[in-house]
Amino acid sequence: MKRYDDSRRRWIAACLGAVMLLAGCSSGGPGTQTSGKEPVEPVKAETTANIEALAVDYSPKLVENRMVYEEDRGDTIVDLYLTITETNIQQNPPATWAELNKITLKEPSEPAVVLDTIFQEGDETGPKSGMFGFDDILPNATVTIRGNSTRRSKQKAYKIKLTEGSGLWREQKTVNLIKHPYDLTRIRNKLSFDYFKEIPDFTSLRTQFVRLHVKDLTGGAPNPKFENYGLYTQIEQPNKSFLRTHGLDPNGQLYKASYFEFLRYPESLKLADDPTYDLAAFERILEVKGSKDHAKLLQMLDDVNDERLNFDEVFEKHFDRDNFLTWMAVNILFDNMDTNSQNFYLYSPLNSEKWFFLPWDYDGAWGYTQQKGEDVQNSPWQKGISNYWGSKLQHRFFKNPENVRQLIDKIEELMTIVTPERTKELLDQYRKVAPAVTLSEPDIGYLPGTPETYRKEWDRLIGLPEKNYRIFLEALENPMPVYLADVERKDGKWLFQWSNSYDLQGDDIVYHFQVSRTPDFAQLVEDRDGLTVLSQQVDTLQPGKYYWRVLITDSKGNRQVAFDTLESHLYYGIREFYISGTAAQPVVMHPRDMEDE
Repeated sequence: MKRYDDSRRRWIAACLGAVMLLAGCSSGGPGTQTSGKEPVEPVKAETTANIEALAVDYSPKLVENRMVYEEDRGDTIVDLYLTITETNIQQNPPATWAELNKITLKEPSEPAVVLDTIFQEGDETGPKSGMFGFDDILPNATVTIRGNSTRRSKQKAYKIKLTEGSGLWREQKTVNLIKHPYDLTRIRNKLSFDYFKEIPDFTSLRTQFVRLHVKDLTGGAPNPKFENYGLYTQIEQPNKSFLRTHGLDPNGQLYKASYFEFLRYPESLKLADDPTYDLAAFERILEVKGSKDHAKLLQMLDDVNDERLNFDEVFEKHFDRDNFLTWMAVNILFDNMDTNSQNFYLYSPLNSEKWFFLPWDYDGAWGYTQQKGEDVQNSPWQKGISNYWGSKLQHRFFKNPENVRQLIDKIEELMTIVTPERTKELLDQYRKVAPAVTLSEPDIGYLPGTPETYRKEWDRLIGLPEKNYRIFLEALENPMPVYLADVERKDGKWLFQWSNSYDLQGDDIVYHFQVSRTPDFAQLVEDRDGLTVLSQQVDTLQPGKYYWRVLITDSKGNRQVAFDTLESHLYYGIREFYISGTAAQPVVMHPRDMEDE
């Protein structure tokens, strides 16, 4: 949570201080597929001469080479085999399959266990002659755990990297096998990326259902056999190879958002030749997946954060309107709330100043939080534009009413593609292969629901985009959320501050400030309504634990809360603080500060 708090403090300080592209020369399909040990042309170093030699005049719109999806099928399943070789226990320290798969609380940034493996393709009976890796007896790949929260799941997701000289599997050197252990349907990502293949001004990723089999030679068992690990979805890795095969610029910039709200982040985002450049600090904000020349990125962020510049001109200079509106529209229709600071890529070709949004990770979409039939109450701001109001880009863009109108138009345009009929067609394809694996061992033992709820959840997906559109229109009437600052001791009083709200319709806004002894606000110690200022002072508070919030209401009675969440109880719009010490020298502490201690 510290990154969130740092970002919030920067945002509050600012608020309070103020009051992919289709190659022009492309003439065919994707590059030649290598499914065995065919020679692979090495990627040249990023010298100026190489870049100039490879530069292509890319068109001003994001149009990918969609012939790359010709092999993608929703009604087939591929059998992949991993043999975890004995070479791993000869490492120092020894590494085993069990060690790789143990439930860990490690952060993804910490060193991971990496195992040698033989990667092969076959059918349900085993590796097959003529398929990838059949003749290999030595490791041709490495495997490690991938994902964030899924690392704590008993069923893991894996990242397989083919070694140099081993060839490519379906033109890919990195093979992501995603388990989706918390997705009851196990097909939300597949459904999303299959739709993206049909949507203009956007890109998708190649996907394939996979049944994984693993033979562990590091566990000490005599004559181990391949063990069925159930259903996975193979999802293409966005990288330079991805850009090349999709008809995009492999020499361009490509970043994966780690925790990125289009702020400037001057302490972390720097040029690579800056003496104080720290790649680890940079990648806590944006992971570098393409060119290491960050000048274009920093110029864009300088302009986006410069309030003196006309934002409409800034946007037209640095972004493609159709692509941005499409990205926003699919997130709203697919109900992917977890895209406000992560789960997307930024791409820019070498010969352009414009940046394009590329999608990543939609297993939390399509009504994920209600997947078990439970009435899970999300925060009021996690709907539509307000979900993105903490991002500087969306914050400035949607203050223009015409841009809001264009987003509505884009959503309605996409609803001619994303229809209940088409969703059912895609699901019917998946039903031919996925349920038989998911509702069998080992997956059925880990399914977050019963076979009955599993089948009902598939049917529920069909009508969700239309429902999400109605929710989006309703949410447009609400004021925008705010950030709550740390409580401060100033001039012998307790100072409470918050950032300014905004109403898309221009309605007047008032604030309701409350302090309580309990998170349900049943024991109020301060209650002040009808405020139009952004701070309040409280003379006296006795030592103890307190909760405070600001409720926002417009002149039509529409309401909103702050971004803050009391996660231990899932109370929204609330902050917790403690007062300790004597009455003469009281001290305020916040949970974050106590954790840092």
